[in-house]
Amino acid sequence: MTAAPRKNYFNLVVGLAFLGYGGYRIYTFLTGAEYTTFRIIIAIGFIILGGFDLYKFFRKDKEA
Repeated sequence: MTAAPRKNYFNLVVGLAFLGYGGYRIYTFLTGAEYTTFRIIIAIGFIILGGFDLYKFFRKDKEA
């Protein structure tokens, strides 16, 4: 008998943090802050990574 898979709440916390931080950086850029191209790319990377972590948390695990 196998135990039901547990959700990894670390993915939820990290995903929300990355998504929030990346979103904040993009928002400040769009409202007039001067950022280098590298900082914008890093902010977009944070958003993508946060979205992926949230996907890992909320996906339905296949039952074998």
